[in-house]
Amino acid sequence: MTKLSHLFSAAMITSTAILSTGCGFDHSLIDASDERINISGRVVYETYDRHHGDFVRTETMAKWSYPGVTISTKFIGSKITMFAKPNSGFFMVEVDGKDRKKIGFTEANYDDRIVLADSLDKNKIHSVKVVYCNEGHELQPEFHGFKTDGELIKDDTEKKNKFYFIGNSITCGYGVDGDRSQTFNYETEDFTKTFAYQVSEKYDAEYIVFAKSGYGIYRNYGDVKEGSTVNMSTLYDYTLFCDTTYKWDHNSFKADVVFLNLGTNDTSEDNYDIQRFKSAAKNFVAKVRATNPNSKLILMTGPMMHDKALSDVMMTLDEIAFQMAKGGDDKVYRFNFTPDDGKFGYGTDWHPSAEKQNDMTRELMEFMEKHEIVK
Repeated sequence: MTKLSHLFSAAMITSTAILSTGCGFDHSLIDASDERINISGRVVYETYDRHHGDFVRTETMAKWSYPGVTISTKFIGSKITMFAKPNSGFFMVEVDGKDRKKIGFTEANYDDRIVLADSLDKNKIHSVKVVYCNEGHELQPEFHGFKTDGELIKDDTEKKNKFYFIGNSITCGYGVDGDRSQTFNYETEDFTKTFAYQVSEKYDAEYIVFAKSGYGIYRNYGDVKEGSTVNMSTLYDYTLFCDTTYKWDHNSFKADVVFLNLGTNDTSEDNYDIQRFKSAAKNFVAKVRATNPNSKLILMTGPMMHDKALSDVMMTLDEIAFQMAKGGDDKVYRFNFTPDDGKFGYGTDWHPSAEKQNDMTRELMEFMEKHEIVK
């Protein structure tokens, strides 16, 4: 979906942002609606009034809730600066396909801009890609735009594939840079170190992510046996987390492959109703299939499950896949990540480490090659 169709299909909401004191009013900001800026993910666009002293200008921002949102552009110039809402969280930046660095809009009041690159060859075309590392449901990130001393260039290059990842904390990269003794913080969460991002990079895929730590198909982590009122099934049709203002347009992204990795939180703490889970999983997979009718669909088990919980989820997904195939669906697959035994260390709260995510990438790619999942 183009930015303009987002803008015209969604109700426009006006908010107010105050620029950093002493930075000066920046008339040269190229805002998020500019067609030369590519943004991929479950994103909405809203207008806001940008103030400085007596000056006010209406701009357009992009906002989102889920990890992995990618912002990219090309430009001729020596310098490029990114503008975002203070305290939006962490981003991974690549300039000219190299020089990866992590930046953080981490202060609540003043860091609304960060220089991404400086002192480049001003006569050459440069590329910049920015990937959101965190989950945004608490931080409520906003991308406001870019400023360059040169000129942005529209990049019409298309990726070879399109992937859609539906998952939980494992897909988000929860604690991937931490260790098991730590409690969660956003600095140790990094989507770019997950199997989802790495597989997308390997297969030159544009992707979107619908993933939330602690959430399940019918029951969230540690919740009552009967299930959770808000879960991945109830959130699926909306662009933002727990916000019904914007319905997600399922036709806006035609995925070649959908990767569904849920069930870990549903079966957490051995306090689940297997029949409720089976029913909810069947219904949710049917909904995902209905909204992605032409995609290859991989039903996956994650590495954090063991013993009875793992067996129950595996059997549930096996049965769903079997019945779908029996009904004529020849694009459904089953895949199980190897349960985490600590061989690669652990991240925060016993989550997969960066090394484990690398091994998960290897496993998944081997499966995809074997079954010729992508071109």
